[in-house]
Amino acid sequence: MKIKIQYPSIILSSVITNFGIFLLVTFIKYKINGLSLLDYRIDYLGNILNILISAWVISGFLILGLKKKQIEKGRLNFLLILQILSLISLIVSIVLFDFIKLATNEYLFSFPIKKVYTGFLMIISLFLQIYSLLYSWGLILGLEKLFEVRTLVRSISAVLILVLFSIFFVWNVTDYNSKNNNQYEYGLVPGAAVWKKDKPSPIFEGRIRKALELYRQGIIKKIILTGGNAPGELSEAEVAYKYLTNLGVDYKNLIVEQLTSTTTEQIKYLRNNHGDFVSSSRILIISDDFHLSRILQICRFFNIEAKGISTDYKLKFEKTIFYRTRESIALLLFWFFAI
Repeated sequence: MKIKIQYPSIILSSVITNFGIFLLVTFIKYKINGLSLLDYRIDYLGNILNILISAWVISGFLILGLKKKQIEKGRLNFLLILQILSLISLIVSIVLFDFIKLATNEYLFSFPIKKVYTGFLMIISLFLQIYSLLYSWGLILGLEKLFEVRTLVRSISAVLILVLFSIFFVWNVTDYNSKNNNQYEYGLVPGAAVWKKDKPSPIFEGRIRKALELYRQGIIKKIILTGGNAPGELSEAEVAYKYLTNLGVDYKNLIVEQLTSTTTEQIKYLRNNHGDFVSSSRILIISDDFHLSRILQICRFFNIEAKGISTDYKLKFEKTIFYRTRESIALLLFWFFAI
């Protein structure tokens, strides 16, 4: 039996472009983080999401091509244009991230400005993929009145569902305060805001004091202090170093890293500089419970076997809402694009 495909050149071009998008996303995720494709984990949630979206889009194209009922050529061309625009958004984002030197010390919405620009373009690419998925399957299941508008509304709803899933993931955290009597070679303290006169912010101070407590209890042997600086200030790592040495911690047991500015960069530093311990669960990450969900997902992406413990600092309710929502969006971006 001969299989007849409607507009084979358009269908084939759409499938190839979408598969190219999937490969480019995968390449971007690993390249910008200094990893090779040999580090790819098919069981990582972010990679699973990438695979599912691409698989549904491609299967939609193939089913449309095989559909007996004639599909308007203009609609198939529209789907192909969406794939091309999605691909262009990704290419521009990697050019911005890798080749154009943006002001990395500036922040927008509490995110590094470089991450905001690249993240915005990547979100556009993802949205076009979601729209393509719903549009193609809408054609398969049957047209409706105001089809394009309904598909747009469904696409926005799908994005909101993804955000809600991420919020649930961040809010429904493991008890990172549970008693932990294991011993660890390193305790990692991610940097946070530094206030005037080189004073750690309450959130940052909570992390530092928790590290001090664990160090005195003998749970961690050495403390890794990470975080760069804003102009005119000591780095986050230096502020933590001064704080701990003033309280009697031996400087020989403190490791200072002051070039990173994001959580992802700090975990990348951990992998690159303390690789002997990243796969043996001998690293304890000390941070806030709203932060640990994302940071441990980043560790999993980097194939780092780490545990987390939260600080004792308690946020006000409105601050809790803000930080958990921000972390949820950041986690969603990391799942899809590893930024």
